[in-house]
Amino acid sequence: MILLAVLVFIVPGLILSLAIRIRGVNSVLLAPAFTVGITGFLAAVFPFLGISWGPVSLLLGVLVVAAVAWGIRYLVIRKRPDPEIDSPPRSLCVVVGFGALAAALVIGLQMATAMISPDSISQTYDNVFHLNAVRWAMETRDASPLNLGALTGISAYPAGWHGLVAIICELSGSTIPVAVNATNLAIGAVVWPLGCLYMVQSVAGHRISVAIFSFIFAAGFSTFPMLMIDWGVLYPNLLSISVLPAALGLAFTAMGLGHHYRPNSLVAWLSLGVVVAGVALAHPSTFMAFLAFSVPAIVAVYYLNVRGSWPPRSPSNRRRVVVLSLALLAGFVGLTILWGYLRPPADAATWGVVETPPQAIGELLFNAPLGRPTLGVLSLCLAVGLIRLWVDKSRRWLIGMYWVGALFFFLAAGFNAEPRWFVTGVWYFDSYRLAALLPVVTIGPSVIGAVYLEDILRRRLAKIPDSVPARYGRIAKSMTSRRAFAMLAVPALAVIVLVAQLGPVSFAVERAHWQYKNSEHSGLLSPDERRLLARLPGIVESGATIAGLPSSGTSLAYALSDRAVIQPHILTTHGSDVDVINAGLKDAATFPSVCESVRKLNVRYVLDFGTRTVTGTLAGYGGVMDLEPNESLKLIDSEGPSARLFRVTACWE
Repeated sequence: MILLAVLVFIVPGLILSLAIRIRGVNSVLLAPAFTVGITGFLAAVFPFLGISWGPVSLLLGVLVVAAVAWGIRYLVIRKRPDPEIDSPPRSLCVVVGFGALAAALVIGLQMATAMISPDSISQTYDNVFHLNAVRWAMETRDASPLNLGALTGISAYPAGWHGLVAIICELSGSTIPVAVNATNLAIGAVVWPLGCLYMVQSVAGHRISVAIFSFIFAAGFSTFPMLMIDWGVLYPNLLSISVLPAALGLAFTAMGLGHHYRPNSLVAWLSLGVVVAGVALAHPSTFMAFLAFSVPAIVAVYYLNVRGSWPPRSPSNRRRVVVLSLALLAGFVGLTILWGYLRPPADAATWGVVETPPQAIGELLFNAPLGRPTLGVLSLCLAVGLIRLWVDKSRRWLIGMYWVGALFFFLAAGFNAEPRWFVTGVWYFDSYRLAALLPVVTIGPSVIGAVYLEDILRRRLAKIPDSVPARYGRIAKSMTSRRAFAMLAVPALAVIVLVAQLGPVSFAVERAHWQYKNSEHSGLLSPDERRLLARLPGIVESGATIAGLPSSGTSLAYALSDRAVIQPHILTTHGSDVDVINAGLKDAATFPSVCESVRKLNVRYVLDFGTRTVTGTLAGYGGVMDLEPNESLKLIDSEGPSARLFRVTACWE
């Protein structure tokens, strides 16, 4: 099942990579990001073309997109051939292959431990919507943002993650919880580390040590990907942030700041457009993070171009400087306007600061956001990398990108003053969402610092004193060869991963683990309630609608039992009829107006899972709480003391 999910993420993007002749390991590193972009785009446009969402239509759509991309590239290359470049050494390809496998196993084990079992569900608030939205996309054959918005009565909702889960669920024939967990494992264990390596290689070059450190650090963060299956849950953010490093790496490449193969400019920008579209369709807030993190690189490109035309004595130089300056100014104005517009409603953004300013600064220094254990090795490498970047001068914009991410977290977590509202409103003022973005801006400087420390060690080993006995000197000097050093580095770096696992990452796994536990105290579904939902398809006829208190887990009858519910999301209703039923269903025999709404929505059953909820008590649900058999309701099935199914009798018999 997990392998199927991995193939769904790799194959469509790899087809596009091959069509535009992305070379070597980059074709695989970029494949998941291309897949997210293609599937998000196709899911958004299919409804306008009258095409249903499914595996066959997706495959045909991918082939059409790849053919168009191949045609564009062919027309471009005819006029400007690709530069001749050397292929990456075979040893690097081998290290990337084994490193990707190792990172996938480590991250996969972390996430699987947190998830407990293949069919576990996150017992959290947002999961009611996410699981039901997958069912809705499969049922309507439409995974567009507009259709997911229609599920809850809003204009649109990011649908990239839900569309991919729907495809994987249909291909595998599994249940929705199993498909969700397999998809999330593929995202965290494959999409994330591959994207990280592409971004880091774009700024640090193709080296074996770069690949090794990239994979190690990608598997060693306590805030990503683990936090996104713990807090919320925020599955769309999990997908969009996993693709963000690849988008940034392509942006650096397209702007001419990368250290590796740069395709023709048109192809580079089109590739970037595909991936950025995927980021935006997966979650717009991560698209805003992409824009913000790209600002230092854009300023660097502006500076390099203006410096080449300075002093602007000739008309052409003056014109170039003026045009570039106006373009930069227009970009900042546009970003500011977009920043104020693309954000959730004010009443939905209520998260306050969670710590003091000094505490937030200390957590940034030691890579321990939100009270997590310190990442000592990573913090050392980060500090060395930032110093190295400042001394090196050519990549100081990477320092700027790190400070943008750090500033966002600081404002959300510990700065309760005016700039916080404008800057972090895109993320609901939520420090957890911004903590999950920190690894994206941290991993590049950290790898550069780790590689610099490796180079220092190599040089020290090369300076073995002549007084050392000959046989030991030969052994020591042989260690400076790249192959021998790599052989020694691998077990040493494995220890670093182990240390990270025993501390901060294990802490994150344990925190997420509690969100997936299935017990009588679970926030959404207890074991009894889950067993009752499993029997629903044999009791409740297809086409009937079920009422219930959504925050107690009853709404998951739609996702888990494939039976319609009147409220598929906790805080969203669909008009006055839903409100009438929620308030008065158990007294329907007394109030004829309730029966009018019951018949209009075809409500035949009501689930009562008690008053244990993920939100606390909500007003307006008295008609579906504390139910007992009466002239309005008849008990027809139950499991344990608190999971009960009633038939609505007052309005139908």
